[in-house]
Amino acid sequence: MGKKAHWLLLAMIFALGLLLAACGGGADETETDGDAGGDDEPDTEETDDDTDDEDGDDDTAATGDPVEGGELIYGTDAEPNGLTPATVSDSASTDAHNLVHAMLYRQQSDAYEVEPEVAAGEPQVSEDGLEYVIEIRDDVYFSDGEQLTADDVAFTIGIYMMEDYTGPAITTFERVDTVEATDEFEVTLTLNEPDSALPIGLGIYIVPEHILGEADSYAAIEEHEASTTDAVVGAGPYEMTDWTSGQYINYEARDDYHEEGPYIQQVTWRLGDNDAQLANLQANEIDVMNVPPQDLVTAESVDGFNISEVPGFGYNYIGWNHRNELFESPTVRRALTMAIDRQGIIDGIMSGHATIAEFPHSPEGPVYTDEIEEIPFDPDGALELFAEEGWELEGDQLVNDSGEQFSFNLLTNSEAHVRTDWIVAVQQMLGEIGIAVETETMEFGAYLDRIQPPNWDFDAVAGAWNLALDPNPEQLFHSDNIEAGQNNIAYASDEFDELAGDNRSIIDPDERIEVLQDAFLQVAEDQAYTFMYYATEFSAYRDNVQNFQHNPRVNLFRVNEWWIEE
Repeated sequence: MGKKAHWLLLAMIFALGLLLAACGGGADETETDGDAGGDDEPDTEETDDDTDDEDGDDDTAATGDPVEGGELIYGTDAEPNGLTPATVSDSASTDAHNLVHAMLYRQQSDAYEVEPEVAAGEPQVSEDGLEYVIEIRDDVYFSDGEQLTADDVAFTIGIYMMEDYTGPAITTFERVDTVEATDEFEVTLTLNEPDSALPIGLGIYIVPEHILGEADSYAAIEEHEASTTDAVVGAGPYEMTDWTSGQYINYEARDDYHEEGPYIQQVTWRLGDNDAQLANLQANEIDVMNVPPQDLVTAESVDGFNISEVPGFGYNYIGWNHRNELFESPTVRRALTMAIDRQGIIDGIMSGHATIAEFPHSPEGPVYTDEIEEIPFDPDGALELFAEEGWELEGDQLVNDSGEQFSFNLLTNSEAHVRTDWIVAVQQMLGEIGIAVETETMEFGAYLDRIQPPNWDFDAVAGAWNLALDPNPEQLFHSDNIEAGQNNIAYASDEFDELAGDNRSIIDPDERIEVLQDAFLQVAEDQAYTFMYYATEFSAYRDNVQNFQHNPRVNLFRVNEWWIEE
């Protein structure tokens, strides 16, 4: 097989991983902050949006030619937790990356296929799949005027390969032995074994070596001012000019951006909780905001705005910390799921719009299967399972042989208004079978610090994932990713590890999907999480905003191609 044919085969696999996903951090899953990330919205309902294309992006037909100028005010309740993409994977940070950084490969704006951005074309892949040669464009510049070269691409990939790297994409480049700039605009990657997920892994934001190269470790990169303040330098369409935490973030258009636009000259994030954003919408003081389900009717009533709806690409969940002996048993975890009325939560809190999740991936993706046992709401059945594990209901308490009540803390972030509602419902439902649940909410950054390495300071966590482009489940569930990675619940299954461990070595896409389905089914059988629901994302946008593109994983997607009609 020649290099071109091998790339075409990899591209087929790449396309499968991209179905109804979007760019925004390569192959890593994205922890969402909640309502602002679109993961707490209902599933499907007819609305007044203009178009809803079959790919999942709601691309509103533009009127007239692009117009330069104007300001776009985006209402959001979350701000970035880091500005070097390798260090963070939350949705607010990804939204910022999308404005200030350029990607090596990115999703097309009108289809779930990929195209080069910083790369000059497709990678040239050797017959054995162990060498990738990528040519780099020579017309890309960072916001400080320095030209982007192969050194920057090699340096960026090298961050993920640093000895002390503990970031969210820890598995993305683990099969890469070396990466080097083999010419001023050419990068060569040498692998130790073929990796069918690597093409998607190449969808990364490129950061400047001449700024961050002074950091001699991953820890130093995390703490660098270019990772944590408006001193960030990138090659994206906008430059961050002012970040006043808790109030606003200003971005100015770059005149020397290498792609289309940007037409809108200033983008402002107005920060505040969801109630404040809704009030701003009603007062016509913002142009775009994500709308949680409980506010949909109000948002629809505001004159001069459209409502857009697209399927989300992720799920909400309760993650049980398996380090806690309460949650070690799959039987106990299944019993907990059975004791939670997920449909009741959907009907009562989300106006009946979401869909119960049973499978650990999105129904919009290629690995999804509905050939899975549905776990019913059955409190009596849950008590029978608890009894098998030594827990009995005595009076109004579920206790063990020592008389200790089953009790734990359930944590989520305060910005996620729907989740902060349904964790109270979960508290009440589990209380009906004698389980004492204490709920806790906190600001998103502090929440991430609690649940991520090296702290893992939680009993159970209510969260949401925007899923990666590639359906590889290793990052969330493989035991290798417990100490450093996204398997923060410490799920460990020899059966899963065996199923998932070699999936990236499988070149045939159909064969790989079958293996991945078996791996995901193992996670579901073990109830590593209680999978709560699949959601849909709603956005309100002012009717003079042209070429609005609603993407399920990135807010303000391709905002450089939007414009404001005078």
